[in-house]
Amino acid sequence: MRKVLWALALLALGTGAFAQRAVSFRLSLPPAGLGLGLEAPLERNLVFRGFADLFPGGPSFLAAGEVLFKPDLGQLDRDLRGIRPYFGGGLGGYFAAGSEVGLHLSLGVEFLLDARTGIFLDGEYFYAFGGGRFGRTVIGANLR
Repeated sequence: MRKVLWALALLALGTGAFAQRAVSFRLSLPPAGLGLGLEAPLERNLVFRGFADLFPGGPSFLAAGEVLFKPDLGQLDRDLRGIRPYFGGGLGGYFAAGSEVGLHLSLGVEFLLDARTGIFLDGEYFYAFGGGRFGRTVIGANLR
């Protein structure tokens, strides 16, 4: 059974290696944090984003995975090509002195500078199932 699980994991990673992905560099306020992320397209207007942000003041970090509806406005009007508003959510975990798991929501816009580079501004909200919550603003860059 263990060999079957390894074979399925390798198959999933191998087929995903050919998909176009974006690496994200993220800065957030408040709380001040630095992070890295990975975006992978699922369908035409859907992407999966996973990220981890480190908050050195804590020290603590937030890791989350979410599905975003992220259309290119160039589909509607060619003059708006490269502007990609998005919203979505998923699950996240906030790890500090105590660990919390909860719902993570995002709303933002990405501006493509060229076919391989984009900058984004994002408003994010983490709502822990145990009752803790916080919102923050994230600015960053996606490199494809």
